[in-house]
Amino acid sequence: MRRGNLRIYIAMERVLLSYLEHICGKTNVHENYPLKSLTTFGIGGNARFFVAVNSKDKLQRLISALKFIEQKYFIIGNGSNILAHDDGYNGVVIKLGFDEIIDNACFIYADAGVKIGKLCNFAYERGLSGLEFAYGIPATVGGAVYMNAGAFGGAISDVVVMVDALVDSEIKTIEAKNLKFDYRKSVFQKKDWIVLGAYFYLKPCDKNQIRDRMTTNLEKRRTTQPQAKSAGSVFKRDKNLIVSRAIDELGLKGTRIGDAEISTKHAGFIINTGSATSRDVTRLISLIRKQIKSAHNVTLKTEIQILK
Repeated sequence: MRRGNLRIYIAMERVLLSYLEHICGKTNVHENYPLKSLTTFGIGGNARFFVAVNSKDKLQRLISALKFIEQKYFIIGNGSNILAHDDGYNGVVIKLGFDEIIDNACFIYADAGVKIGKLCNFAYERGLSGLEFAYGIPATVGGAVYMNAGAFGGAISDVVVMVDALVDSEIKTIEAKNLKFDYRKSVFQKKDWIVLGAYFYLKPCDKNQIRDRMTTNLEKRRTTQPQAKSAGSVFKRDKNLIVSRAIDELGLKGTRIGDAEISTKHAGFIINTGSATSRDVTRLISLIRKQIKSAHNVTLKTEIQILK
């Protein structure tokens, strides 16, 4: 890069930093922020900028500005389904800090920044059933809606009736029937929309029964899934085979590349045993996909998102 171009680049970076601080507050903006601290995998380089946004109005202003200057950005929730690249992210990573929950009879509204565990406990305290399947999912409401998170036969799409979203710089309420929910899919994966909050319809139930189901589901997670650093299930479910069983039958459990390992507890997980890199993980993913393709003629699709 020529000296003159470098000066222009630095000047533009300073302007962007000043604007981020103006909208979100100086204490909520960080330069060269470690992505590994934002993800459950504990992997990744630095984000050029990291911003915590504590209101929908500020987010609306921020996104409009970033789009205007064609600055790339990424919305992050609990970081539980993300593999961040070793080279980091040359853009703005935004974490939603608004996390209000409101109940009205059998309806609950939760902001995108609310953690699923907090939402499940909120419903339990009010004797409302329907979210027990989600107890223990390490996600926020925004991320859970985006991925249509699910477990134990249930999914977010079973209980969501409407979603507030930022659509083309406007806040809109969208009915569930227009969100194109499918297995680990939603319209948000194809549209440049941002989940702001969701409305859930739940059913009255005895609190003891709700608590029992929550406890049972959490115990199942602890006994069948690794508790080490990971990004959850690596691959999407396939109609032609049980993915974790197929990986296990190929003798791949415990296979390591660097500090990334195919979990010996659940072959559908790759864990970070220490200082794994994104390259370690992607090489393991390629190894699994290649061997599954050879043995079963099935091309596995990944569930985790790559942030780069």
